[in-house]
Amino acid sequence: MRFFALVVLVGVWGFASSSAQSQLIVVLDWLPNPNHVPLYVAQEMGFFSTEGLSVSLQTPTAFDPSDPAKLAAAGRADIAITTPINLIVIRSQGVPLTAVGSLIQRPLGGLLALKERGIRTLADFKGRKIGYSLEPEEPVLWAAMLETAGLKAGDYQLINVGFDTLPALLTGQVDAIGAFRNVEKILIEVQERKETVFFAFEEHGIPDHPQLVFIANETIAQQKSELLKKFLRAVARAVVLTLREPDRAFALFLQANPDLRREADLNKKFFDATLAFFVGAPCHNHLEKWAKLQNFLFERALIERTSDLSKLVTVSLLPPECGQ
Repeated sequence: MRFFALVVLVGVWGFASSSAQSQLIVVLDWLPNPNHVPLYVAQEMGFFSTEGLSVSLQTPTAFDPSDPAKLAAAGRADIAITTPINLIVIRSQGVPLTAVGSLIQRPLGGLLALKERGIRTLADFKGRKIGYSLEPEEPVLWAAMLETAGLKAGDYQLINVGFDTLPALLTGQVDAIGAFRNVEKILIEVQERKETVFFAFEEHGIPDHPQLVFIANETIAQQKSELLKKFLRAVARAVVLTLREPDRAFALFLQANPDLRREADLNKKFFDATLAFFVGAPCHNHLEKWAKLQNFLFERALIERTSDLSKLVTVSLLPPECGQ
């Protein structure tokens, strides 16, 4: 799973600064994928231009997962996409980043296992091996989930398998991996024709929270507040279209990303599994969720200090339908 909580080091990055007030640079969290459909809907339908915006959707350089937050912190991207866990950790380190809106409203992650291995509940992981990619985040998350089934450290084994999580699961190196319900779960079921068992974060001890949020440097959020408001209005409009006309929205996404047409059927399955998670975006102003997640990370020692919620989350830029 990709949970990225790294100290932000501002370096030299290949993104030009915004040269006009009507332009916004938005850095995705990864390569374009079905998680980003509403953004491409807004682009292709002209929702951004209707708001007087010229929005550049860019991918991270070298696909370093920490790139988006670095660029936003440096002010070299107006908006970046990341996870709330990443944002909370970075903010706790004194980096002035704030969430201005959301894209995916609920967690997509959890533990994924194969049904053929005899796993039906979390309690079945006693004596089993669980693979992970990133530390310290994933071991902490898996431990918290397994505690809900009465398991403690020593009842199972955690193994760092790098980013080869799927091969590690399929070859039996491990019995479960951290995965996304809208990607790896589907890959195994479609390509390997194997039944899976998925244990979702929010159902097993991890506080409910958005999966992806839009973040900005505090200074940018203040200086370009009107532009960010327009951006979020366009996103809200695109989310409505995506939910009402999903086939049309997906077609617009492929239109903007023609390379993905080669695996259009698979990407459509990813999108179909993601669709319900767009409901409510870009509203991220359920501050009690942010508080619970931040407290969870503090109690689990993933952060040394908590941040003021009014600094961590900016709600004043949201469209009226979000409420305040």
